[in-house]
Amino acid sequence: MAAVPEDVKKGKDALLVRQMAAKLREDIAALEKMHDSHKELNFLAFCQVRNHHNGIQGLIYVIQERLPPVLKLLPPNMADWIIQAKMKALTLFIGISREFVGNPPLTLTGSLTARDVLSNEQKVFKDAHAFFNKILMEQALDDKTADRLVNTLTKIEETMEIIDGLLGNSKNYLEEFE
Repeated sequence: MAAVPEDVKKGKDALLVRQMAAKLREDIAALEKMHDSHKELNFLAFCQVRNHHNGIQGLIYVIQERLPPVLKLLPPNMADWIIQAKMKALTLFIGISREFVGNPPLTLTGSLTARDVLSNEQKVFKDAHAFFNKILMEQALDDKTADRLVNTLTKIEETMEIIDGLLGNSKNYLEEFE
């Protein structure tokens, strides 16, 4: 069996990256629709939004892993586009999360798993804060993009304060049984 020539393999890999980028664009558009609907979410709907966002972040990770060897076969701004897509997805998810924890349903504040959910959201926001801070410090950004990043960082910090407050008020049911 003959080996596949390297340029054919890279061509297939580049096509795969393009297809994944198209899927990423669709997934972000769906997240944007969720964000723009300003629909009050119940706990299960928020979990679906979070899972959708996690899928987007996973797809971004896979694209970034496959990108370096085929970068020359893709549009010249592809690496920057991926970073922009990641920022947009995070910004949209942060907006949805901000609304959700800002007016939490009883299932978030009074359920047995509330602390786990809130702790998970706290971690997501800390990671997002670190990512946006890194982009703000490392990238040469135009004023408009820098302002959007600063606004997003402010929303993240406000949401982290809300989550901290909810965590402080939520019961740790496991401690009650000790």
